[in-house]
Amino acid sequence: MSIGAVSGMVRNGLLAELVNDSTATQTQLDKLTQQSASGLVAETYGGLGNAASVSIDLRPQMTQVQAWQQSISVANGNLDTTQNVLGQLESIATNFSSQTLSVSMQSASGAASVAVEAKSALQQVVSLLNTQTNGQYAFAGTDSANPPIGSTLVAWSTSAAAAGGVVGGLNSTNATATVASLVAQVSTWNLASPGSPAAVGPLPTAVQAQTGEGQSVPMAFVAGQNQFAPSAAGGTGSYVRDLVAGLAGLAALGTPSASPAALESYGVAISQLLQGAGTAITTEEAGFGQVQSQLTTQSTSLSDTLTGLTTQVSGAENVDLAATATALSQVQTQLQASFQLIAGLKQLSLTSYL
Repeated sequence: MSIGAVSGMVRNGLLAELVNDSTATQTQLDKLTQQSASGLVAETYGGLGNAASVSIDLRPQMTQVQAWQQSISVANGNLDTTQNVLGQLESIATNFSSQTLSVSMQSASGAASVAVEAKSALQQVVSLLNTQTNGQYAFAGTDSANPPIGSTLVAWSTSAAAAGGVVGGLNSTNATATVASLVAQVSTWNLASPGSPAAVGPLPTAVQAQTGEGQSVPMAFVAGQNQFAPSAAGGTGSYVRDLVAGLAGLAALGTPSASPAALESYGVAISQLLQGAGTAITTEEAGFGQVQSQLTTQSTSLSDTLTGLTTQVSGAENVDLAATATALSQVQTQLQASFQLIAGLKQLSLTSYL
C-alpha cells in the first residue's frame, strides 16, 4: 500500500473522529445557549431527567397555595367592606338610642323631628345592606344575586306606613307592649331573599372563603342573621332587624298625639332595643376582626410555604446562569478549536502524523 493511501486513511479516520466530536460539542453549545436564554434546564419535563418528579409533584401544590392566597385577598377586601358597614350601622344605632332618651323626645315637635331623621336613617340602612361588591350583594350571603332588602321594605322606608298602625295607638301605659308588637312585626319582614322565616326555600348562609386545606372563614354577615353575636333579649333575634325595628318605630311617630309621659316611656323602650342592636353589632365587629387576624396569620404561613415550594422547583427547573455562561464560553472555545483542527487536517501528511 502506498504512503498516499495510508495518509488518506489516516486523514479520513481523524476527520470522522473530529467531526463526531464537533457535532457533540455543537449539540452541547445549542443546549447551553437555550438554557442561557430561557434560564430553564429544559422546556419539557423529559429534559429534566430525575428532577422531573420534583416539578411534577410540587407545581400542583404551588397552584393550590396561590389559589388560597387569592381567596384570602378577596376575603380581606370583602371584610373591609363588612367592617365599614358594621361601623356605620353601629353609629346609627348609638345615635338614635341616645336621641330617644333626650328631653326633646318628650314633646310632639321633638318626636316629629326624630321621626324625620329616623326615616332618613332607615333609607341609609337599606342602602348599606344592599351594598354590592364585584356585582354581587355583599350581605345577601349565598343568595348574592338578589338584594337582601327587598322592594317592599324600600317602599315602606319612605312612608313608614307598615308601622303606623302599631305606633298609632301609643299611650302612657302601653309603650313597652307597642315596641313588642313592632318587634313581632319586623321579625316577619323579608330582609333577605329568601331570608324571612315565612319565605319558601332554604335560608341563605354566609359566603365562605377557603383559606387552606379544610379551612374557611365567613366574608360577611347575612342581613337578618347574626354571624357571631347572640340574640338580644326582647329583640327580633337579629341586630339588623332590631335596628330596623327601632328606626321604624321612630319614623312611624309622625306628629304624635301621645302625652309627654307616653313618648318618654316609648323612647326608653326603643332605646333599649337600639342599645341591644348596637351591642350585638360591636360583637360582630370583634368577630370579623378576629377573622381578619386569622387571615393575616394564614397569609403569612402560605407565603412561607410558597417560598419553600418555589425554591425546590427552581432548583429542579432553573439553571445557574453564571455557571451556564462560563460553560457556554468554554464550549464555544472548544468548538472553535475543533473547527480549526478539521480545517488543518487537509494539510496533514502521514509524515506529519507520525
